[in-house]
Amino acid sequence: MSKAMRRQMVEELKGRLEDNNNFVLFDYGALTAEESSGLRKEFREANQQMNVVKNSIATIAFDQIGVKSLNDSMSNMNAVAYGKDPIAIAKILLDYQEKTKKTQVRAAVIEGEAMSVDQLRPLADLPGRDGLLGMLLGVMQGVTVKFVSTLNEVPRKFVGTLEAVKEKQEG
Repeated sequence: MSKAMRRQMVEELKGRLEDNNNFVLFDYGALTAEESSGLRKEFREANQQMNVVKNSIATIAFDQIGVKSLNDSMSNMNAVAYGKDPIAIAKILLDYQEKTKKTQVRAAVIEGEAMSVDQLRPLADLPGRDGLLGMLLGVMQGVTVKFVSTLNEVPRKFVGTLEAVKEKQEG
């Protein structure tokens, strides 16, 4: 492989990782071609991506984006899963790892911060991005409804007081 081609591959990987800011390095060496295609399909369905990486290319790219700590995790055949939703990436990989026992998550970078596999597990237990946004919307909507009902309570009490005064004067 020529130096120019290596440089281009490093730049491509570096660009993908910088654009997404969330990626997980994992060993995929034990997967068959069919299993690898199935895993790629799961990532595509979740709007995430997966690429097999050459260790020397990945090491240079990790150095250039400032996550040299991942270089210690480089051995055997590796792939990188990346995308905008770190929860989806973690769920797919850790579920697949438990199901097949053929992949091994080595390290992760979430929002630019290096994480261990143990730190990644709680992330996989969270609801997906859409679920979290729905929960946030529910909380915000609940606050708004309570605020509006509180505002309506003041005129209602005032009207009730006026009616009580009117009944007292008439009676």
